[in-house]
Amino acid sequence: MVERDGEKMKILYKQPKQDPQGSLRLFGVQNCYCKRLVFKQDQKSVTKKPHHHTGFELHILTEGFQQYRVNGKDYTLESGKFLLIYPNVSHTVLASAPQTQKYSITFDKQTESSQACFFGAITGRIADDLACISGEAQLKKEISAALIENSVLEILVRIFRLAGMEEKENTEKQDENAVVSLAKRYIEDNIDAAPGVAEVSEYCNLSVKQLTRVFRKFEGISPGEYIMKKRIEAIAKLLAKDSLSLKQISEIMNFNNEYYFNAFFKKHFGMPPGEYRKMLGQ
Repeated sequence: MVERDGEKMKILYKQPKQDPQGSLRLFGVQNCYCKRLVFKQDQKSVTKKPHHHTGFELHILTEGFQQYRVNGKDYTLESGKFLLIYPNVSHTVLASAPQTQKYSITFDKQTESSQACFFGAITGRIADDLACISGEAQLKKEISAALIENSVLEILVRIFRLAGMEEKENTEKQDENAVVSLAKRYIEDNIDAAPGVAEVSEYCNLSVKQLTRVFRKFEGISPGEYIMKKRIEAIAKLLAKDSLSLKQISEIMNFNNEYYFNAFFKKHFGMPPGEYRKMLGQ
């Protein structure tokens, strides 16, 4: 914990610089810090000089009060209230109660808004996220940083929506993409049973035509071609195991008999399964 000028500050989260797949970065947020501050002495805790930041600054009070001046206008924050200060906006803290406790989140994010700040009350979900951040920061488990990041993201999204800030439209139809993922998972889980396209489409609650359309859109092939591809991959993996006979592999992959298995494999690999196994050195 860092102590300075009569206040206790603890950094609960610092966004990793090298994390292209992080949830905050996917939302366009960079250089994010989440801090908890507990003020003990009024005069020593107040920033008297007007200043600004190149990024956003979000303050959420959980106890006490603070008075801010932002672009010449005064705002009084009490427990359960927040103040989002936009980039490059002059502000200062005029007063702060000795018992004041707050969370402060600073971050960079592109915006075209001309607003100076946004003031409001937190929701129950935001309060839950703050509790999660505080609790996980104390636990310091392997997954804690990810849970804290997700809670910070949820807070920022909810604040942005309360402020009426525009979000980019997702041009990709997520429901269709989700259906393809669901279908692929079903196919891969049941590939040994040779699932048919009609069976998969029924599982996804779509017609064969609908499933084929979305499958071609996202995978570039039909669901039947995908099933075939996965069956071939599964057979090749089984042939790499010298503990299994060709007959056993034929039974595992639900062929009527070994003859049909041999014919299927030769059609798609250009050689009988026995020759393929020899080629592998088995």
